[in-house]
Amino acid sequence: MRARIPLAATMTLAAFPAFAAGSNSVSVPIGALAAQALAAIEPLVLSLLGATLTWLIAKLGPEFAKSLHAAHVDQEIERAVNAGFALVEGAEKGKVLEVPVANKVIRKAAQCLVDEAPALFKELGESLGPILIAKLSASGALPSSASAGNLDLNPYVDAKKEVAG
Repeated sequence: MRARIPLAATMTLAAFPAFAAGSNSVSVPIGALAAQALAAIEPLVLSLLGATLTWLIAKLGPEFAKSLHAAHVDQEIERAVNAGFALVEGAEKGKVLEVPVANKVIRKAAQCLVDEAPALFKELGESLGPILIAKLSASGALPSSASAGNLDLNPYVDAKKEVAG
């Protein structure tokens, strides 16, 4: 409402010379007035857009980075498990594995992570074995007889020696 008052005053003042001259037609340069108004508010709009963008980056940036990192970890784990299936004789993706074969797949997947993503391997640490087991379980590759007692929860012990050496 308040924005209309200056606009109406400007239009009245712009039309005033036409009334003073006694002319029957009134010409209001709306295009010029709109251009001047836009030129006046452009810096404010750009500043607000910049502040909004900065706020969004500050709020959403860390969450976006976490999402990207989680997707990267999941992709590397998936790649390692696929390599484990490919490298172990008797391991066929989509089939239920015997416990000894599942342990070989876990060890090969851990070795693949050591070779291909050593920083991720270090980051995951002792949780790597359970993560690989969970991935195998989610794919339906583990038999019902599989348990923490007969699965290799620490496949990285031998792999650490290779990383250090």
